[in-house]
Amino acid sequence: MSYGIMGSSGDTYMLTYLTTRRTKCIYFDGASATVFGYGQMDTQMLHIWGNVSGPPINSAQSLFYEEYARAAWLCDWLSAKGLRGPGWGYEGIVRMNAGFEMIWCDFNSPSIKLISHLNVTPPLLPKLVGRKNMAGEGATSYFPLPPSPTRTDKSNDPSNIPIPRGNGSELERNPFMKGRIWNWFASGADHYGSSGDGPGHGEVRVKVISCGFLSYYSPVFFTQARARADEEGKYLNLTKEGYWAGPGTTDWRSHSLDALTRRRRWHALDDISPAAATTMRHDLEKVLSDSLSESPAKCSGIDWTIMSSEIIQTYAGPLKVYLATLMSSKGMTRGTGKRFEEWLTVVRDQTHSFLAPFLEYPEHVDEDTWKRGSKLFNDTYSQCRFQYTRLLGLQGDLFLGPQEILLKWAVEEVLGVICSVLVEVGLSIEGLSQSTFNPGHDEDIFNVQSLQTEVARWTQGVEQLMAWLGWAGEWTRCEEKCAWDEKCYIPMWPLIAGEIVPDKGHNYSGYDYRHSSPHRNFPPNRTSGIPGRGWQWLKDDTTLWKPICAKVEYLVGGGKQII
Repeated sequence: MSYGIMGSSGDTYMLTYLTTRRTKCIYFDGASATVFGYGQMDTQMLHIWGNVSGPPINSAQSLFYEEYARAAWLCDWLSAKGLRGPGWGYEGIVRMNAGFEMIWCDFNSPSIKLISHLNVTPPLLPKLVGRKNMAGEGATSYFPLPPSPTRTDKSNDPSNIPIPRGNGSELERNPFMKGRIWNWFASGADHYGSSGDGPGHGEVRVKVISCGFLSYYSPVFFTQARARADEEGKYLNLTKEGYWAGPGTTDWRSHSLDALTRRRRWHALDDISPAAATTMRHDLEKVLSDSLSESPAKCSGIDWTIMSSEIIQTYAGPLKVYLATLMSSKGMTRGTGKRFEEWLTVVRDQTHSFLAPFLEYPEHVDEDTWKRGSKLFNDTYSQCRFQYTRLLGLQGDLFLGPQEILLKWAVEEVLGVICSVLVEVGLSIEGLSQSTFNPGHDEDIFNVQSLQTEVARWTQGVEQLMAWLGWAGEWTRCEEKCAWDEKCYIPMWPLIAGEIVPDKGHNYSGYDYRHSSPHRNFPPNRTSGIPGRGWQWLKDDTTLWKPICAKVEYLVGGGKQII
């Protein structure tokens, strides 16, 4: 991406470094250079300035000013706190971009070695006849090597900021313009962690150490959670306890479930106070300092990233299939008992695949055996919910570090909800199968419609489970198989389109929430007067939830002007 943007014209130098040893870095969730104001850089902003707006910026400063200010401050902060130095400590910061990027603080560090320093400036195509030379008569395709950013005592005031050189004329004369855009888009797409097509390889060059995991989702930051709950309650029709009160009208059910599923798209950190941001920064400094000490805190060594990915892959795809099977019962009417029995056999088989590791069939049953709250339900639910964590924290060799306790809690909460729904539905299906479709049942008195209410309850339970999980990305994909010269286009910065405001859901005050003020105005602590922060810069989510197969021509404006 850096080459695609910064190397578009003028002299372009490619410096390649290799690490000489395993190095330490810190990772901030969120993007780096994106200029859209939907919270992609909130964690960094709060860490540096204690707000989500950053430093005051005047109109004369470059759009790239904040990017260099963030990088400089983060490196200076690590140095000032004694957390890095030449060849030791935390020497870089990893952030998402179109893919991922590493901000390296000290290029004189013995931890890296310069392998090559090449001038990769492309030869420009001849000027078209009659086209005005926007660069002037004396301009050429060669410029001096841009100076490195100088460092000052003020981290938020970097000078001599390199910016993309050249003009429209030179861009049009670049013979590799299409390729440079396509290649970094394809690289970013290849590094998607997962989608509806299954798991991707993600970013494998960096290994996350879960013992240092800190999150604003922690119950410690109650103020943020409370504000988010109040906001979601307005447009998602949630009770104060967080329960969904329904779509309001049946016509809105599908729309409302989609909004529930995608609600985390809107999660930002607008309501984190400066004091809370300071708490997070101090906690992070403590964790980083401890890991560099001679006697760091104990940690289980569990790879929580793999565990969470395993849970998602175990349930995400099968839940989508399971819901489709449940919904296929619609249209069955009286007199189709055999068809319903065949359908229930398929549903029971799919349900059993979820419960097989946890369900032990009882020798004796009664009418309460298959109900929620029975001994069978409680035993099966417990086996399912704690399938990954039952022994964690109970034995000396599985001691959990302070940050891992939050991860354990999150795993158990997610599995708790999944298992609660699947065990209840599964036992209900077992009871129905054994009582209704046994060898002695009389098909003449069988009434499919009398069972549709129960089937609707199962279906709605799974629908609401999927909405609560919010794994929208796992159920999003290009429905058609992309050709060899195409990629499944899921919008990433800066390859976006239009100015259509994404839909947050149905507002229960009586009008469509997409046209209400929160979309056109940012919170008081989020700047809107600088480039990239006005509502006109908002993303178009059209292809986010319904991605398409795109060729290079689409990305450079053939189908839609998006760059």
